[in-house]
Amino acid sequence: MSRIERREYMVGIVTALVCVAVLAFSAMANRRRTEGDTRLFHLSAEFARVDGIHVGSPVRIAGVRIGTVTHMDLDSRFRALLTLQFSRAVPLPEDTSAMIQTDGMFGSKFIEIQPGGADTLLTSGGRIAYVQDSVIIEDLIARIVNQAKAARGEGSHENASAASTSP
Repeated sequence: MSRIERREYMVGIVTALVCVAVLAFSAMANRRRTEGDTRLFHLSAEFARVDGIHVGSPVRIAGVRIGTVTHMDLDSRFRALLTLQFSRAVPLPEDTSAMIQTDGMFGSKFIEIQPGGADTLLTSGGRIAYVQDSVIIEDLIARIVNQAKAARGEGSHENASAASTSP
């Protein structure tokens, strides 16, 4: 083996080791133990549709990230049950609402929390009762198109009947 071949061989080995180290560190950074941590604050919310939401989606109040979605499951009525985790206790009134929002027109989805005005506060493990489901852009566009078609059909129908009654 020539000197250049040995150098290329060593560079390849070092590059492979660096890649393995980066993958190992990123895997360890993502493995946080949260089940036994009593400082964490958990709430649940039940939605009919959660399209675009996934584990790790942000939870925000007034645009400020205060937590994440940590668990998604189906209940017995086939509704999506989300667990929201906050790094600290958030004093949220009992009548707080949760809405699925989108970052811009085509951005990712997140949970927006709207605090209510009740005197009693939600405790860790509590449930947000007032929710607004995810809006599906395709369904919204289909509704607009159908309404436009119906309006066009009614307008042309009226014009046709008016033309047939005039002398």
